[in-house]
Parts: sequence; C-alpha cells; structure tokens
Amino acid sequence: MATQPNSPSGLRKANDVCMNFLDSIQSYIVEAAYFMFFLARHMSLPLFQEYVSSETYKQKHLNPRDADIEGKPVNETLLYHDAQRESTVTILSLQIAEGLPAVVAVIILGALSDRTGRRKILLWLPALGSTIYCLIYILIQYTGWALDGLFMASAVRGLSGSMTAFLAGGSYYAINVVKPHQRSSRLALQELLNGAAYAVANIMAGFWVASSDYSFLEPFWFCFICSLISFLLSFFLVKEIEPNRSPRRDISGNCCIDTFGPMGRFFRCRGNIKLVRIWLAILAFQTYAIVHLGQINTLVLYLLGEPMAWPVNKIGVFLSVAMACAAMSTGMVPPFLRNYVTDVHIAFAGFLSKALGTLWITVVHNDTAIYFGILLLVCELLPFPMMRAIVAKDISPSEQGSLFALMHCGESISYFLAPLMFQAIYADTLHYYAGFVFIVSVMLLVLPVGFTFGIVFIDKRVPAEEPYETMDGESELLPNETIPDGSQPPQSTEPVARVMTTSLSGSQPSISVIGDKV
Repeated sequence: MATQPNSPSGLRKANDVCMNFLDSIQSYIVEAAYFMFFLARHMSLPLFQEYVSSETYKQKHLNPRDADIEGKPVNETLLYHDAQRESTVTILSLQIAEGLPAVVAVIILGALSDRTGRRKILLWLPALGSTIYCLIYILIQYTGWALDGLFMASAVRGLSGSMTAFLAGGSYYAINVVKPHQRSSRLALQELLNGAAYAVANIMAGFWVASSDYSFLEPFWFCFICSLISFLLSFFLVKEIEPNRSPRRDISGNCCIDTFGPMGRFFRCRGNIKLVRIWLAILAFQTYAIVHLGQINTLVLYLLGEPMAWPVNKIGVFLSVAMACAAMSTGMVPPFLRNYVTDVHIAFAGFLSKALGTLWITVVHNDTAIYFGILLLVCELLPFPMMRAIVAKDISPSEQGSLFALMHCGESISYFLAPLMFQAIYADTLHYYAGFVFIVSVMLLVLPVGFTFGIVFIDKRVPAEEPYETMDGESELLPNETIPDGSQPPQSTEPVARVMTTSLSGSQPSISVIGDKV
C-alpha cells in the first residue's frame, strides 16, 4: 500500500500558517467578539419590545398595526389603551428582571476575575447568556406565547452578567493589550464598534421586521447566530492576560471575604487622592450615561409626537445615522487629539457636543435643518472611552476587574432607570413645551462637567512628576523588578502589566512587559 510521506508535513505547514494567522490577529479577536455581541444586543432590544407589544395586542384580539385608534368606538379604544399600558408594564418588568440580577452578577464576576486572574469569564459568560436568551425567544415563537418564558430569558441573561459584564471585560482587555498612551485610542475603537453595531442593528431590525410581515423569527435567529459567534470567539480564541499580581497577604480562609473583601479598598477615599480621582471619573461616567441613555429613548417619543410627527422608519434612520457618525468620530478623534490635549479635554469636547446638539434638536422644528444636529452631536460618545481611560490610569491591572465591574453595574441600573425618569419628565411637560425634557438634560450635564473639573483640579494639585499613591500604600511595579545596579526602580504613574502570550501550537508561554512609563 502506497504511503504519502509529504501529507503529515503538509498538515503541519497548514497548521503553522493557521496558528501564525491567529497570533497576528490575536489582539483584535476581543473586538470581533465585542462587535458581534453588541450587534445581537442592540438588535434584540427593539425586537423584544416590538414582539411583546405585538403579542399583547393579539392576546386581546386587537390589531397591533392599526394606527387609527381614536376613530374607533369608545369600548374598543379603551381596549387599545389597556393593551398599550399592559405591554409597557411588561417591557419594563422584563428589563428589571434582567437589569437587577446583572448588577449583582457583574460584581461577583469582577471580584472572581481579580481573585483568579481569569478575565475571559467576563466575555464568554455574557455571550453565552445572550445566546440562551435568543434561543428561548425562538422556542417561544415555535411553541406559542409564554410570558413566564420571557421572564426566564431575561433572568438568564441578567445572571450571566449581561452587557455590563461584557463592557467590563472588554475594557480590561483594551487597556492591557496596548501601551498606556494607547489606551484611550483602543477604548475609543471599542466605542466605535458599539456605536456601529447600534446603527446597523436598528436599521436591520426595523426594515427586516417590516419586510417579513412583522415576523420576528428570522431576526431572532440572526441574533442567536451573532451571540453564538461572540461566545465561540471569547471562549476558544481569546487568550488570558496575566497581569502583575503580588502575593495576597490577606488570606483569611473564608472564600467570600477573600473574594469580595479587596473591593472594600475602593471605598477608602479619605487621604487617598488617587481614589478620589477614580471616583470622580466614575461619577462623571455614570451621570453622563444617565443623560445620554435617557435622552436617546425620549428622543423617539419626541420625534413621534408633535411638532415633528415623524414615521417610525424615518426615526430609525435618523438615530442610526446619528449614532454611526458619532461612532466614526469616536474612532478617529482620540488618536489625533491625544497628541495635543489630554483625555480630560477630549471628554470636555464630548460634553460640549452633547449640549449643542441637544439644544439644536430642541429649538429647530424643520425636517431638514434638524439633521444639522447630527453634526453637532458627532462627539457625544467621546466621554465614555475617555473616562474609562482615566480610571485605568490610576489602578493596577490586578484590581481592574472589580473596579470596572463596579463602574458598569451602575450603568446597568441606568439602562432602565434613565429612560423611566426622562419619559416621566416628558409626559408631565408635554402639554406646554415638548422639548423641555431636553433642556433639562442639558442642565443635568452640569454634573459630569463638574466631576470632570474635579479631576482637572486634582491633576493640577498633584504635579505630573509625582506618582499617585498606590491603593494599599505599596509600589505597583512588577515583583522582583530591579535595576542592574541593585537600586530600586522609580515608580511610574502608569500601571505596568505583564501579558502572558501562549502559542496555540503548543509552545511554552512567554511573558512580556507591555506597560512603559510615558
């Protein structure tokens, strides 16, 4: 029997080519999983709302597409209003069923990732939860309406950490695979992908449902596939990053105390100017997130009603174009501006852009002129990556999982609390001025701006040549790091991380230092 001696050699060469290719794109696999995850997330959000609303109307034997409600008999009009109220309450309840467990889950996952050094769980577990979420919705559409199944889907996605855990994991990888001066650019890239996913998902969801005679099965299958791809990338291809972790001295033998106890140090701000700066950045991030999320959701109601009275498809295109422009700006502006100004100044540019664009949309009622507001809002996403970069500058890699978990768990609450608050203001002020809610949102920008000014004050108070005090009073330098003459190396204002790079072909892992003093 003839043999083919060259066959094993050919397989090895093909394997080496594949491994070399994976190594070359390794640092961007997280971004690929990031885009697929948020594409599924942003598409499933309007889909589940529309699906719940449609099924609620059908359960009451009403036509969910009938727009002429006021022209119907009084009894039938009341039924439509009851169905609308019931669907609104159900949607809000489903969001709470996901949001509240996510707040707890992301804190647990962040603490576990710091204790074990395993960061991938912040990526693959939320992706797995999103996959199960979409699968449950698909099964319900095959078997029939089941409200309990929807609550189970929301709870599963919440317990997996939801998007807040994925944001925390993505932020950790973004700031630890590049040098310190490149962090803001890498975080801006992730914000670009998030915004692009939002724009693409909203256009696809609206036109796909309309073109398929309001069938939700195919769009949910697409979300399932995107979530599954994100899970496979995160679980199998993303490599762990091994940060600088000094030996733990506070081992008590109690698992809960050892896991969550270190998080208490983030609240000991007295006399620690570094922690004060971190919390100012977190508070600026959270208050701006409330303004941004509340405004986006209320803008849909504003454009639907008077004086604009836009159709749904036109609103979807407007929001998608606005988010796409903001996303592209977020990806291009920081790499250019960071050569001339600091991250804080770039964040101020985002606040100004948000204020000017919001005021323009409030006072301009012309269907064509209002599109100039998109240009004014082009920098509105910049504060998000800038505040993450500011937080990352002041914390060691071994503590970033817990800190980013704390940072994003508040954002999870904002996702259903901010729209509720802004829509209540809109409903109460609609009768005398529909745009008053946006004036309120501009006034609320005083909060993130004030917190950011606090960061500027601290930066001026602490000279650039003096390092910030470390979290526990010790150096954040790599263990056993010495200078050739035996003296201690100078401290750096930037955390220095060791990244463990492991070859997929089975070679031994190597450790390289990627953090340099800037």
